[in-house]
Amino acid sequence: MKHLLRLSIICILLFGYTAAQGQGKITGKLQDATTKQPVGYATAALLSGRDSAIVSSALVDGDGTFTVAPVAAGRYHLKVSFVGYATRVVPNIEVSAAAPSVDLGVIAMRSASTQLKAVEVVGQRAQVEYGLDRRVYNVGQDLSTVGGTAVDVMQNVPSVTVDQEGTVSMRGTSNITILIDGKPSALSGLGLDQIPASTIDRVEVITNPSSKYDPSGTGGVLNIILKKEKQRGLNGVASVNAGMGNRYNTSLNLNYRFGKLNLFTNYDFRQDYRKGTGSVFRTNYRREESKPDSTSYLEQESENENRRGNHNVRFGADYQLTDKQSITGSVLYRYGYRENDGNTFYRFLEENRSLNSTSNRATTGDETSRLFEYTLGYRMTFDKPGRELTADAVFNQEEERGQDDFRQLFYNAEGRETPARNDLQKNQGLEKEREFSLQVDYVHPFSEKGKWEAGYRSTFERSDEDVQATEFNRISRRYENSIGRTNHFVYDEWVHAVYGNYGDAIGKFSYQLGSRLEQTNIVTDQITQGKRNNIEYLNLFPSLFLTYEFSQEQKVQTSYSRRIDRPWTGQLNPFRDVSDALNVREGNPNLRPEFTDSYEVNYLHFWKETTATVGVFYRRMTDVVQSIRNQFTTENGENATLSTFQNIASGESYGLELTGTANLFKWWSLNANVSGFNYKIDATEQGLASNSRLSWTSRLNSNFTLPYKTEVQLSMNYRSPTVTVQGERSSFFTTSLSARKEVFGGKGNIILRVQDVFNTMRFNSYTFSEGQFEETSRYKPQSQIVFVGFSYRFGNVSQKKERGENEGELPNGPEREVEGN
Repeated sequence: MKHLLRLSIICILLFGYTAAQGQGKITGKLQDATTKQPVGYATAALLSGRDSAIVSSALVDGDGTFTVAPVAAGRYHLKVSFVGYATRVVPNIEVSAAAPSVDLGVIAMRSASTQLKAVEVVGQRAQVEYGLDRRVYNVGQDLSTVGGTAVDVMQNVPSVTVDQEGTVSMRGTSNITILIDGKPSALSGLGLDQIPASTIDRVEVITNPSSKYDPSGTGGVLNIILKKEKQRGLNGVASVNAGMGNRYNTSLNLNYRFGKLNLFTNYDFRQDYRKGTGSVFRTNYRREESKPDSTSYLEQESENENRRGNHNVRFGADYQLTDKQSITGSVLYRYGYRENDGNTFYRFLEENRSLNSTSNRATTGDETSRLFEYTLGYRMTFDKPGRELTADAVFNQEEERGQDDFRQLFYNAEGRETPARNDLQKNQGLEKEREFSLQVDYVHPFSEKGKWEAGYRSTFERSDEDVQATEFNRISRRYENSIGRTNHFVYDEWVHAVYGNYGDAIGKFSYQLGSRLEQTNIVTDQITQGKRNNIEYLNLFPSLFLTYEFSQEQKVQTSYSRRIDRPWTGQLNPFRDVSDALNVREGNPNLRPEFTDSYEVNYLHFWKETTATVGVFYRRMTDVVQSIRNQFTTENGENATLSTFQNIASGESYGLELTGTANLFKWWSLNANVSGFNYKIDATEQGLASNSRLSWTSRLNSNFTLPYKTEVQLSMNYRSPTVTVQGERSSFFTTSLSARKEVFGGKGNIILRVQDVFNTMRFNSYTFSEGQFEETSRYKPQSQIVFVGFSYRFGNVSQKKERGENEGELPNGPEREVEGN
């Protein structure tokens, strides 16, 4: 902590201090005039009442509140603008020595619904927007995600990395919580590769959440916000994309808003085809009576093909019960399918590298899934701005059916088959999942910046996995039940939580402190083996945020929170999976949850064309869960490995993160992120060596606006080698190039995207267990892909954007909503 504090102080001093030039301030809150939802991340510009020159500006917070300060005594106009809304001007604001603070209350923002015939687009929403507690990544401006999924979106999100299996991590840890529209959803549990990028509006990265959020996920929260149409009347967007090698997707989003009712529906279809090749070289160290110090080797070459697809259909409605009450309901249906084929060739070598035997393993499989999700939400506002009550209920159920066929044949050194060693398996799997959550939140402001909030959340989750395995009996010449492979496992989890937060401000200093109390009950039932286990624990999760505002352009925030990562079903299931006899896996029902104490210091600075943030973080982890591999000898005398999970004693991570955006020219803008961290795992209590390494990630998006309504984006992504408890993973680098051309008067777009331009995406790893084995693996996915797409927007479309030359126009009347400049 001492080094962390020193580093944070240095960061603050480097950026300096901007003295206030006045003592007044102007505050308010933006709210959608129809839905009553907060309008966050808009721009509030303060104009001089004499000549309409820009005096100051402020970025509106995510909850719609803003503060323009310091403001000298005088008369002003406030101009608020945001894409999709009519520009709002509040005139004749008087700031005086007698009344230095002016609260404008709630400012209603209306949709920019005027149909314009010929309007030039001269600006767009920033790709990355900043708040002190989060970064907001606007997917709509990212050309590199066209035709992709949420995995492709995450490749370009600051602080986030994605590995070859689509696992998302933040600052070196994959223990993160993924929300959909601020709530848990079955979509996030299906895997990010099942969420089309076309449905995502933005992603919020919250590295140190407050007690209001579920503390699950030691790395923080990723909140995926889906697109919502705010225009009145019938609106829609249709798109189709096609990629090399039988990849294609299409979507249709419709919205009809009239009176107090808003109806919406969307349909998405996606089919993806991927293949890859890999290799493994393993050195096995064994000590046997017949061979005291012998060594053997395994060479492994593999290739795989995977085709998967899904259909998503969603219907929903928003209804404004009264001016202050609204309800929202929706139903989601998803049908998915998967087909995979793989082939692995093994070469078993003696100590002198001479060939002992070979083996060929072929796998085929398919799976279908059906999911229903039902959501219902209620929102009530009050006369006092910012005071609101919300309640949300979500229920989902999913059923997956699949079958897999494994055929492993063995041959001696001369190439003759050895049938006695052959292994032929067939598996039938059925997995059922149900989840229900209920959440109630209440926010009560008691002063201009002071408020308290409280809430309750209850969740229930059941996962029922039933695998019926058979193996070929060489004597009966039939497939018979495999007692050692058939597996029925049921997981039940209840979590009940209450939380409270209190915050206020004293001058330029503001604070928020809170706490969350959670009771967790878990029951694991390995029905096949008759093993039942009950786990209960009560935990307190405090949080603290301290903010100092040097000026509207400079702020610094320190924060602390405690988080938890509960083991998932695959980690807890004690059944031994021997589908691959040379790479066996099993869970550990006695795993404890992993806890993290997270500390951060963040600094934010706005300039006219540039924004920069500096973050310093430190995390202390206990009971860290890691995958452990150990060597053993099979009944046939082959060297194999057993992978399981253990609570490693402790770990820590600390680092520095820099994020910035810059508009270099009218035609060229950049946004970049660099995060360096040291991740250390101390496993000495388990008899394993400690491991640590300095790692870093970086990404750069360069956007070019060219003539003839054409845009080009170059995206680069790099991740340095990362450490594991038994080795390390190699570095990762990829580049994507995308272009978009507007057609049909701006209603249509033609898009070309080249993923992994230089074909550099590959994943290598090194694993070592002293005295047992040493392994190097390599995997190269099919990553160099070309996509071509077309989208068309119809209905009540507004292409209006603000023109810089009209900044000086004066408002007419008490208030004016500017529909076009």
